[in-house]
Amino acid sequence: MFEPWQLAAMDDAGYNGIRDEHIDRVAESLLSTGLTEIDRSTFDYHCHKCGIDPNNFTQADLERLQEKLNE
Repeated sequence: MFEPWQLAAMDDAGYNGIRDEHIDRVAESLLSTGLTEIDRSTFDYHCHKCGIDPNNFTQADLERLQEKLNE
């Protein structure tokens, strides 16, 4: 059985699905770089920087992230 803090950490890392708050954190971090092209290593770096596992992003999540970055 998991302790409450462990469940919270898993939720915060996106293991229970990527939510808007995850996308907002990654988008804010990526936008702060001023880059117009983002490769996989940059994406992974900024996910880890935000405490989010990049492997938890689905294609739909990536599309939502792209929309956020293009606002």
